[in-house]
Amino acid sequence: MRFIETSRLKHFGLVLTACLALVAAPSTPVLAQNMFAPARTVNDRVISNYDVDQRMMFLEVLNSGGTDMRREALNRLTEEAVQRDYAIRLGIRVNRDEINEGMAEFASRADLSTEDFVSALAENGVDAQTFEAFVEAGLLWRKVIRQRFPALVAVSDSDIRRSRDVVAILGRQRVLISEIFLPTDPQFAEAVAQIMELIEAANTVEEFSSLAREFSLAGSRDQGGRIPDWVPVENLPGQISGPIAQARPGQIVGPVSLSGAIAYFQLRASESTRDIPADRVALRYKRLLLPGGRSEENLARVAQMRSDVRNCAGLGPYARDLPENALVEREGLVNDLPQSEAIELARLDRNEISANTTDGANLVVLMLCSRELQFDDAPSDDRVRDVLFDRRIGDMANMKLQELIADADVRDF
Repeated sequence: MRFIETSRLKHFGLVLTACLALVAAPSTPVLAQNMFAPARTVNDRVISNYDVDQRMMFLEVLNSGGTDMRREALNRLTEEAVQRDYAIRLGIRVNRDEINEGMAEFASRADLSTEDFVSALAENGVDAQTFEAFVEAGLLWRKVIRQRFPALVAVSDSDIRRSRDVVAILGRQRVLISEIFLPTDPQFAEAVAQIMELIEAANTVEEFSSLAREFSLAGSRDQGGRIPDWVPVENLPGQISGPIAQARPGQIVGPVSLSGAIAYFQLRASESTRDIPADRVALRYKRLLLPGGRSEENLARVAQMRSDVRNCAGLGPYARDLPENALVEREGLVNDLPQSEAIELARLDRNEISANTTDGANLVVLMLCSRELQFDDAPSDDRVRDVLFDRRIGDMANMKLQELIADADVRDF
């Protein structure tokens, strides 16, 4: 908050005195009518020009108004009018003690007592009644929120885990990339070498896309190698994230040797916010080996997994009748994971599946269970739950407020 120390309030006081004198004179009733005439009505409530002027000065004192102070004041007074009406319909009231406590709590944000805060407002031309009405409306709406919305909001353990996801915690640099995966089988070595020359000579996104459709082993080949979603750079392993982060749109990164494949990546677009250190991003995922490599049967099983499996626990039935270690759960920091797995996991959101690489004669199926930022002092689940609960309550309350305003009879004068 800030308090404006100018001569403006003395001037306002003189103007107000003059206005009152004029109001008393029979020959000048117009000024009084203009001052207290309606600026807007909201249902049956009148917002006068005086109310608007007072709120504008109050917003200036708090330094919380927009560029159009009058519009901002009218909008806030309109919100408070419908909030009061809704509270009355629900039979919600606030008493004098609650208002006094609310005023004291608000004043304490400026490290002032209620009396000192009211005096500071008065020096800036704001009546105590304006402050009191503002606090009363806020208290009424707070009671409405507490009474109406908590029963409609639930925060699950899954919500808490999802909120800890890197994407939910911090901004990031993210990229749109395309990919080409080539086999490492010796019998294809000569053909692969020729294809690699074509890829490295590609100059446009369209050329790279055409080569992906013709030669790539990845499931994205039908889309010209395009990964449709943005991939956060911090999801990529260090060996890849650096070149991708520094690449220009259209630039090709590779070849990259993966397990059972040679990969090329092309940057299509980049969007930067804040950086997240890859050495603090921890992944937990499941790895399933399907004997038979990229057989039609295995590709059909992967398609079935994508359709049926909703979380990492659901991958278990697909490991039946397979060797004991066919399905394992792994976790670690991005930079410490095998490069081929880190690259595959980078494109995945929680509970998504990838199956682009092989390990010997096995098709490697990866499913991301979690991606979290490691804190030195991580917030507890209870704290995260409270934050999510408050955020959802706030969103719901704002939606209700906008609904009330839309349904109100608002008329400007």
